[in-house]
Amino acid sequence: MADRRCSFSMLSANVGNTSPLCWPYVVKLCRRDVEERLSRNIQALHPDLVAIQEVLPPWLCRKWRFAVPGSACSGDDEAPQIRRLVGPEYSIVCDGRNQFECIAVHMSAGRIEGVEAGGMAITDRIDSEGVKGCRRSVSIMAATVEIKGQTLDVVNAHAENRDPACRLAAIRQIFEGERLVREPRVLLAGDYNMDPWREDDVSTDYWRGRVGTAGKRAFVYHSGIAEKQPDFPTLRYPFLNRTYDHVASNFLTGVCQTLGESPGTKRLDGGRGCDHRAVYGILSWAF
Repeated sequence: MADRRCSFSMLSANVGNTSPLCWPYVVKLCRRDVEERLSRNIQALHPDLVAIQEVLPPWLCRKWRFAVPGSACSGDDEAPQIRRLVGPEYSIVCDGRNQFECIAVHMSAGRIEGVEAGGMAITDRIDSEGVKGCRRSVSIMAATVEIKGQTLDVVNAHAENRDPACRLAAIRQIFEGERLVREPRVLLAGDYNMDPWREDDVSTDYWRGRVGTAGKRAFVYHSGIAEKQPDFPTLRYPFLNRTYDHVASNFLTGVCQTLGESPGTKRLDGGRGCDHRAVYGILSWAF
């Protein structure tokens, strides 16, 4: 077991779904019962660091006030969904494009640069909109955090799923330039909407040149093939299994499990409600 003084727990989860009951909220976490199960399970795990994609932001509830029964938008809520999911003991920052993607750090473990302890903020550290014709609903966001006294950049990605060229344009910004990554030590998490082992396109080719196994790439997997080869899928449909959710870094050690796929683990949504499987593990400093 890793020494918790030089390690931390982290959770990466896409909490969206494609249920028709989620109209008109598209693929966001729209069902109250699913939200409550996720909240219980997230708070039971008590992760030091959380990277979440596809939350339902307050503005979307305000836009569609005719919420169907059982919707996460029905009733009066004094707190945003991301706060209801992680609880009161986290500092939170969400992307400034749509607030669908968020990073949270437990106050007992550290802080987020530019965010008050226990507070919530919006950041403009997101991928550029410079590519014409690409969808702008998804985002890749980043934040500088301090965990257990160590400073690092966390990249929380929800990359384009429809167009490999658009996905490549967004992912390149992680590895090139200073818009997203500013610190030398970087942790990558999130839903990259590409499977480097089962798919082959311009985005996976670029990714494989930068993320891989120890000694071969600058960034090393902590999920996927780091846990099992062949890797567990993080997305299951009747005729499609893919590993789209990844955790990797250029300085940590440790392995993350695919919840609900790894033996002895349970799905973060309690067995139904989300399309993706969450990834959870303990990571340690490699110095």
